[in-house]
Amino acid sequence: MGKRKKLYTRFFMSLTAISVCCILVLAVVIFYWYRNITIDNVNKANQNVLVNTETVFINYKEIVQNYAMDFYRNPNINALMMNGDTSWSDQLYSALSQIRGALVVNQYMENAYIMGVNEPVAMFENLPLSPESKLELFSRMRNNVIVESPFLWEATLNNGAPITLLTVFYNDRAFADSEYYGAVALTVNLGKLQNNLFTQKEGEITRYAVLDGNASVLMHSALSGTPLEEDMLKQVVASSPERGSFVYRGSGEPQLITYVYSAADKLWFVSETSYRDSIRDISNARTLMTGLCLALIIAAALTANLISRRMYKPIGRLFGNIVHLSGNEEALKTGGDFDTVSQELEQIGVKLEQLKKESDDSALMRWLLSPRGTPENSSTPMMGIAASGGAYCVCVLTLLESGQSEGSGQTFGEGIEQIELAFSELAAVQSFRPHQGTAVLILSELRSGSFDDYALFRGKWEDIAARLQHSDVSCALGISGLTDDLHLLRAKYNEAADSLQYIKFHVQQNIIFADDTIHLNSSPMPDSALEPVLQAVRQTELSGHIPQAVERLLAVACSYRAESATIALARLAFELSRTAELNADVQQSGFLDNYQRIWQIQSYDKLLHWIVDSCYTALKRIASMSAVQTKSIAVEAICYIRDHYDDSRLSLNALADKLSLSPAYLSRLIADEVNCSFPDFVNLLRLEQAQMLLVTELDLDIREIAEKVGYNSSTYFTTQFKKRFGITPSKWRMNHILQKQESS
Repeated sequence: MGKRKKLYTRFFMSLTAISVCCILVLAVVIFYWYRNITIDNVNKANQNVLVNTETVFINYKEIVQNYAMDFYRNPNINALMMNGDTSWSDQLYSALSQIRGALVVNQYMENAYIMGVNEPVAMFENLPLSPESKLELFSRMRNNVIVESPFLWEATLNNGAPITLLTVFYNDRAFADSEYYGAVALTVNLGKLQNNLFTQKEGEITRYAVLDGNASVLMHSALSGTPLEEDMLKQVVASSPERGSFVYRGSGEPQLITYVYSAADKLWFVSETSYRDSIRDISNARTLMTGLCLALIIAAALTANLISRRMYKPIGRLFGNIVHLSGNEEALKTGGDFDTVSQELEQIGVKLEQLKKESDDSALMRWLLSPRGTPENSSTPMMGIAASGGAYCVCVLTLLESGQSEGSGQTFGEGIEQIELAFSELAAVQSFRPHQGTAVLILSELRSGSFDDYALFRGKWEDIAARLQHSDVSCALGISGLTDDLHLLRAKYNEAADSLQYIKFHVQQNIIFADDTIHLNSSPMPDSALEPVLQAVRQTELSGHIPQAVERLLAVACSYRAESATIALARLAFELSRTAELNADVQQSGFLDNYQRIWQIQSYDKLLHWIVDSCYTALKRIASMSAVQTKSIAVEAICYIRDHYDDSRLSLNALADKLSLSPAYLSRLIADEVNCSFPDFVNLLRLEQAQMLLVTELDLDIREIAEKVGYNSSTYFTTQFKKRFGITPSKWRMNHILQKQESS
């Protein structure tokens, strides 16, 4: 009773936990969805305000631009610009009064300048600029084209205070090469203009600002509390889209930042709202959402209780039947329900697998060994082979690498399906898998003579092998010869199995026909075929050719019978162990062990790597035995270089001939000893000697020093010296002379 209650409790807790998790996930999704909607609404409202602010700013800019254009077109002001004549007249007074009136009415317009051809001719300044700033403004008016109006610039007042001004101007320069005849410039005080742009109601917490491309605040609303953070402003200016928003978490509480970029004015319109206030509506719904979740959880628990009661009855009976089926009565007394059933199912599966394997092995033995005509043979799957007197063949499909068993089942299934499909019109295919990693297939003619076209028969097998070669698991095919004699069934099976021994000698080949092995050379492989590999091991300078020598040896082995090739390779492995054992007291495996090891190898890559590894193992032992002799040769060569570095005829080939060594081997000895190549070592000795001669033999010129240390060309010497020391020989000598004079 206690165990039944335990199982029921598990059902109930599982269903309740799943329901609660689903409800919580749904609540979280709804919460974040509603929060995103709320933030989007705040962003849209802020963006609308920013767009309106941008529109108002553009309107003010156009007003000032129209003033500048009207003043420029005034004939009296235009005449003043052209000739600079400020003589008093009613017309001039009227025009200048218009300018003064515009500045009075539009208080954000601070200064007005009338620029002549060569200098400013008249100005009205509420904020007087310094003479330097006026000259800079005149230079801008003279050089700028009309499309560059308006522009922002940093000016200086008469009292030295810096100020950022928005300057609107008008002239007749439509193109860069247009003539300049004067201009009218009006400066806008951004500090006063912001009062017209930003109007905030009492209690409004959103702050607005206008930034330039350098993240500087040009205009802003009434900033209560701390100023806008500089890092936030830089993040806004670095943003790529023209409109957007982000949550900024600076030194204080998080802020929701919304921005709009005006490409025409290259200005950023920014709003800053408290993130907490932007999601205030979510807090109001939190209580309702919590209550709803609790109600749903209670309903889910009640539903889980009802479902658990209904589900337990049939499942409990099923679990009891499984345990009784296994025959393990003790499990009912000691084990828990789920664990017990799981263990019993595993034991039942193991027993069934063992029975299936025993049955398959027994069937295979009957299939291959029982004589034809016996009563036992009538129940085997091979009963129909060659019943009509037709021919048949045996195919052995095997997995080359035993470590690839994870996908072998699917690969064998696909391979068998491909064989059945390819020979569907020619043969009946019967397959069997005696053990993991191997499949045996017998193909018998559907009609007598189906296999008469041997080229077609062979081509189909080669196509199947090509498709298997591109599968994830490496497989090989051994194909026996054709026969119509059932008494040769075992012999044909052995033919197909033995054919797989030739796979290891062929590169990138996964199919062997027994008919192709009949004419192979059965005599022993000559010792001359092994000699290139042994020479590459014994001669250090040829060690880099070991893989190529082994590949050529395996190519020769392809033309011999598998037994002869295996004996030759085992002999090679034994010779390598003896070669490395001359002065080494190391236990090596014998010839028979090597033979068995090679015979068990299935793939070309594995055989190649094993032989190459054996060669390099022998090479290392030989190298360790001759290390002292090699060290002596290297020291002798380096001493000779130090004594004859000033000889321009010194070369690696000449030194190698003198020491009776190959140039490549000598170069490697020198590099191992001095950590650089032969040319670099000779150059180093020559340049160090030249460095000393430059400061000790002042009567020798550069060409003579180059010849003295072994260089035929002073130009080449200078290039090598500068490459080595970062300075030419002449400058080196001059620096030494100057340092010597200063010290004296």
